[in-house]
Amino acid sequence: MILTATAHQALLASEKAFPSQDAGFSAYYRVGEDGSYSLDKGAVDDLIFSQLRSGDTTFRTAPATLVDMGQNYTVARLTLENIDDLESEVNLYYDDEGWIVAYLDSDEASALVWQAKGIDPENPSIDDDDIGNTVFLNAINIVVDEALGGTAIEDDDPDLGHYHWQFPNADTYLMMAVSRQDQGEYPVQFAVPDRLTVTEISASLWISQLTNPAAPCASVTLDSSDLIGKKCEKGIYSGKVDLPLSAGPSGHTWKLIQSERDQGASGSLMVIIYGSSS
Repeated sequence: MILTATAHQALLASEKAFPSQDAGFSAYYRVGEDGSYSLDKGAVDDLIFSQLRSGDTTFRTAPATLVDMGQNYTVARLTLENIDDLESEVNLYYDDEGWIVAYLDSDEASALVWQAKGIDPENPSIDDDDIGNTVFLNAINIVVDEALGGTAIEDDDPDLGHYHWQFPNADTYLMMAVSRQDQGEYPVQFAVPDRLTVTEISASLWISQLTNPAAPCASVTLDSSDLIGKKCEKGIYSGKVDLPLSAGPSGHTWKLIQSERDQGASGSLMVIIYGSSS
């Protein structure tokens, strides 16, 4: 999947107040038709800062928190429902020139992008649609679909772009996801070719509880190191590799390990952000 800098170039060239220094992994979309772009900022403000109403999104769980606002732009923090009634947070920027950017903070793991709500939290089975469903897409569709009354966009929409604001030379990212509903390990092996430079490797881990009196224990490892140490409580966790993997053909092993209890379930998303070596 490709990272493009279209929004980055446009927003930095404008007089808008997008917080580029504070932003990490992101997705963006621009509202408009026939080369003319605009957005009813007031309508979006009215929806996201309001109390939930009948017919509102199944993802927004509370009114948005205001981060910054000007006459022609708004920055807010959204709280969205995730798997097994867990919650995820994502930042949302939008302006009257039609730009919508959903993004994580610069210090947050990119793998927190995963929206696993559609996965069975007791007997999880993951397909490509489950990996492509992200909190970014949900946040953007709260604007496009609910606030503006447009048609919800899909993860393969050609106008949906992704960008990491802290890694301007990264042009590609890869997502991999695994899950378990019983004790054991789910290993995935991968290699980094010489021509690639990795800028971030991160993982997220969700643990569901359901009828189990206590959530199962789970962890995520990369090679011989804990990427996310053992957790035994229902929740969503994340971790990043301190130093990106060196480019090279040697193989690496990523594992989701579920131990100690054979009830409940866990799942992990790994995100690798990289670019071609200069």
